[in-house]
Amino acid sequence: MFYFVHAIRNETQVMSKVNRQELNRRFRQVYHELEQRKVIVKNDRSKSQTAFAEKLGTKGHIITAYLQDKRKITYEQVKHLCTHFSVNEAFMFQGIGSPFEETKLPDPEQRLAMALGINFSPNILFTNVEAFASNTIGVDLLEQNEWFRIPGVNGELVAFNINGDSMKPTISSGDMVICSPLETTNEMIDNEIYAVVTNQSVWVKRVQRCYDRHNGWTHLRLISDNHEEYDPFIIEIGEVKKLLKVKRRLTGLL
Repeated sequence: MFYFVHAIRNETQVMSKVNRQELNRRFRQVYHELEQRKVIVKNDRSKSQTAFAEKLGTKGHIITAYLQDKRKITYEQVKHLCTHFSVNEAFMFQGIGSPFEETKLPDPEQRLAMALGINFSPNILFTNVEAFASNTIGVDLLEQNEWFRIPGVNGELVAFNINGDSMKPTISSGDMVICSPLETTNEMIDNEIYAVVTNQSVWVKRVQRCYDRHNGWTHLRLISDNHEEYDPFIIEIGEVKKLLKVKRRLTGLL
């Protein structure tokens, strides 16, 4: 347990700020340079955009959306880009150097982290927004946020601090929760803990589906684990902007 917490603290110290818009811009730059180098060739099946997309674990039309700035490339895909096409990771994640320059040798701290199996590529967004377990707060989405990685925690995730005791003893005030966004609300599982995002508010609660007399899913019932002090309440499913499954809780890191 000491090693795990120590590793988390070490990685928290190397948190970096990543502007998602800038990441997309750098991706477009790399893509066009790969075209100029004939690594991507439109009418060549083995070098087509589709073949390129497969190496990044996605589809050709998704790449087009990235190039048109309609969607944002994921961190896992950037890592695949760097691995398969020898792209400079420091350029992609931090804007340092040029896309295809030789990567410098890691410093002693990075070499130690590599020996311990720690990946420096950030995949967890730490928001500047605290989600209160017992209250609602405004959702302030900024382009620039902090990103970090924890050993063994994979996927594109979001993290924030909890302030409130409505989810005690499961989640305490001051804990950090790490969440995985659901693609659709249909992925939700009743009675598990989610961050429920509406247009103006965030709640961290256990969630249940509520149905009308025609068996249509119309509402969500939000339930506190500290049910002796906090009553359940109901919101319309149409109010829900996003659901994020709470995957991990970090506590006592200070």
